[in-house]
Amino acid sequence: AVVSTQSTGEDDRAKCMEVLVNIIEITNEMLPKYESQIFNCLLTCVNHQSDEIVRVSSLGCLGDLCKVCKYGCLNHIQEIIDVCERTLMEDQSELAKRAAIVTLANFIECQDKSLFHEQQRETLRVYRLLKKVTAMNFDKEVQRRASQALGVLSGIVREFMFPKTKIQHEVKIL
Repeated sequence: AVVSTQSTGEDDRAKCMEVLVNIIEITNEMLPKYESQIFNCLLTCVNHQSDEIVRVSSLGCLGDLCKVCKYGCLNHIQEIIDVCERTLMEDQSELAKRAAIVTLANFIECQDKSLFHEQQRETLRVYRLLKKVTAMNFDKEVQRRASQALGVLSGIVREFMFPKTKIQHEVKIL
């Protein structure tokens, strides 16, 4: 009976986080007031929960939150990268690794390109992490998703380093 009570509590926590993200999507205008608390709550659940379901759910919600509030992520960029890196490199759960790479991919795909130009150290960390994930012996789905995110990030960096130049000539006839 103790096991079923524990799993019911864990399921309830996971459902609460998913409901929280749904509420965030609906009440987008009120988000700035509570986004710091929500980010901290999700990051704490990923870092300090021993249950796989709660960690995976927290990572999934964190990825959804990155999509919903693009600018709110800026205050938590270090923590998001740390959590994803720790999960990918140290967690034993394949589901948690999948959720971490999805979170990181959502973060990359949804951010403004100028963020990666301004936050060069974090961009380098993410790039190295994705390269490491694609090179290591991970689940095929994790490697595929990391490879896609690496392609997006490489395109952003390439665009910044080698901007397209336009040469225009004006001919005036007098």
